[in-house]
Amino acid sequence: MDDSNHRDGDELQALRANLARVVSHDLRAQVRAIKGFGRLLDNSGGLGLGDCEHLSRIRDAAERLDEMMLDLVDWLRVDAAEAKRAPVDLSLLADWAVMDLRDAHPGRDVRIDVQPEMQAIGDEHLLRQMMQRLIGAAWRRAPAQAPICITISARDDAAATLLRIHDSGHRVTDPASEFSVLRESRDADIGATIARRVVERHGGTLESESDADGTTVRVRLPD
Repeated sequence: MDDSNHRDGDELQALRANLARVVSHDLRAQVRAIKGFGRLLDNSGGLGLGDCEHLSRIRDAAERLDEMMLDLVDWLRVDAAEAKRAPVDLSLLADWAVMDLRDAHPGRDVRIDVQPEMQAIGDEHLLRQMMQRLIGAAWRRAPAQAPICITISARDDAAATLLRIHDSGHRVTDPASEFSVLRESRDADIGATIARRVVERHGGTLESESDADGTTVRVRLPD
């Protein structure tokens, strides 16, 4: 890479980092204000039934917007951060992701099998992002009243780690689904976009397939 290309790359990384800070602090501060004043109105007791319904929709939209901003910040930081390479405990990252999901959704019937001692070479922070997004997508595919069944395993193959995440949830058939990002450049789900970009930054590949038994995601991470 010549000096001009290297300089352009540094400038782009700095731009992404600055934009992430603006979204994380300045823009989210405005959303927090909307949510805060919404709570005050909700607690005032002076609203009619119709007004309460409208307020509920405003608060739900503000909550979703806040979540989308957090996703945007994560996406920006995937490329803004320097990718380090070191041994990473994938089993531990999977356990963390599952624990966060259990805490967020208490009471769900969850059956998740994580293979112990899964290892890879890469950036721990970025790979944790990848694992959170992929396991989260598998979790969301389970029907509302059905058990969440996910199997996470890995094996070594030709100087690479092959990670496999299988779930028995809804079959992915809609071309506009979150896994369309694996086949098309127009990304339909920012979570899948983040996972794919993390894998690409590690020089790997990410593929998925669905059948009557559910969806399987395969990630190849070179050593």
